[in-house]
Amino acid sequence: MIFERASRPESRGFTLLEVMVALLIVALGIVGLFNQIIGISAGTIQMKERTLASWVALNEITRIRVSGELPDVGQFDGDVEFASAEYRWQARVTETGVDDLRRIDIDVSYVDDPDDVIGRATGFLTLPAPAGAQSGWGGAGFVDGEAGSAPRGGDSDDGQPPEEDRQ
Repeated sequence: MIFERASRPESRGFTLLEVMVALLIVALGIVGLFNQIIGISAGTIQMKERTLASWVALNEITRIRVSGELPDVGQFDGDVEFASAEYRWQARVTETGVDDLRRIDIDVSYVDDPDDVIGRATGFLTLPAPAGAQSGWGGAGFVDGEAGSAPRGGDSDDGQPPEEDRQ
């Protein structure tokens, strides 16, 4: 007795179900990729906004420094156009406990939304040194823990170490 198999056509290709599952997996991958791209774009825009706002704050600190005047303790604000946008900055000047040295904190926001701070900078302001005055720390040496006018260590005017260190 010879058994014959029922002849079936050979299956070539994919079933409709397999194709649908594969398309679903590809579609989910594409959606995930687009979500990543959107997140990166939003982060880049936010980083640009914060950078520009920080520049606005630093520009205002610099403007106040070069004015040559030490601002009074308190608050003041202003508007400025920078990089095709309108910004509002708010400055707070506070005492530091050191004579003629003040701290300035500047918050920056858009003019349209002044409550949403997008940038911030802090600086310290002092009166400029009078003309002809020595700048830096060269004349502010300390001798045995007390302030004095004599330089200590290798800070002598002739570039040589102090006599007690020479041999």
